[in-house]
Amino acid sequence: MNINIQEKVIGHENPTFFVAEAGLNHNGDLEIAKKMIDAASESKADAIKFQTFKTNEFLSKSSEYFDFFKNTELSFNDFEEINEYAKRKNIIFFSAPFDLSSAEFLLQIQVPCFKIASSDLTNFPLIKKIANSQKPIIISTGLADLEEVEHTVNFCERENNDKIILLHSVSNYPTNPIETNLKAMDTLHKKFQCPVGYSDNGDSELVDLVAVSMGANIIEKHFTLDKNMEGPDHSFSIEPNNLKKLISDIRLIEKMKGNGNKKPQNSEKEAIKAIRKSLTARIDIMKGQKISLDNVAIKRPENGIKPEFLEEIIGKTVTKDIQIDTPINFEDLSE
Repeated sequence: MNINIQEKVIGHENPTFFVAEAGLNHNGDLEIAKKMIDAASESKADAIKFQTFKTNEFLSKSSEYFDFFKNTELSFNDFEEINEYAKRKNIIFFSAPFDLSSAEFLLQIQVPCFKIASSDLTNFPLIKKIANSQKPIIISTGLADLEEVEHTVNFCERENNDKIILLHSVSNYPTNPIETNLKAMDTLHKKFQCPVGYSDNGDSELVDLVAVSMGANIIEKHFTLDKNMEGPDHSFSIEPNNLKKLISDIRLIEKMKGNGNKKPQNSEKEAIKAIRKSLTARIDIMKGQKISLDNVAIKRPENGIKPEFLEEIIGKTVTKDIQIDTPINFEDLSE
């Protein structure tokens, strides 16, 4: 099953949909957010993703994270500007709403899809609001087992929305590469028959390359303008230069994977005759003599009978003189 997000098609045999995860790395500054859009667009990411929330609506004031989220909160007006700016930069903008009012706002500005964060996998009131939009839903599955994922997928389908993309993820920041368990992508795909990818919460670029080589339809990667900026996610986020290289490497991997048809590549066709061997006269063979193991050699280039037919021509009579190191052809032989 393929899912369309604007002009991009996500699913089997389509290019990996790369999402530059801005997250909270804008530090609550609209101008930094715009610079992140610039960097993501220049790196040829398909989309840039933010987090949209009203801190008072999804966090209790007693939470140790309340002040941090409050300080990085962008206003709805900011996101209207971000949405328009992303359009001008020709990059898809979407977001993960953390509360119902944010989801409603994102609907109003007509985002092309929604993201459900791992932390909201069981937040069915929020998911119901999003599913009813009939827009594609990208669901991160960190913290969850297969049964919980199934419960959420079934809920979306009961709300008549099967435009689901699942992201395997490990909600540990940064994620240790040995904990990534990338084969879980296969498990999700076999179980739900929908596009599947990996949401990366670590700093290893190798993990993303391996995920793509294993068939990830979508990669989501935290990125930042500068790893040294203040904030919890900057240190394990990828910077613009490396982001550009990572996306370039992913596109190379896609080409390397090819189409699966086993046949010589165009570059091999000229080499076949030079590299492969054919049946060749070991000595001068005179007209009327019979072919035997004593007068046949197997040598490059391939411009005569293929070696696989050696036993078939043993005992046949030569119909013309064949000089040493000259290829033997079927038309030179008779019974």
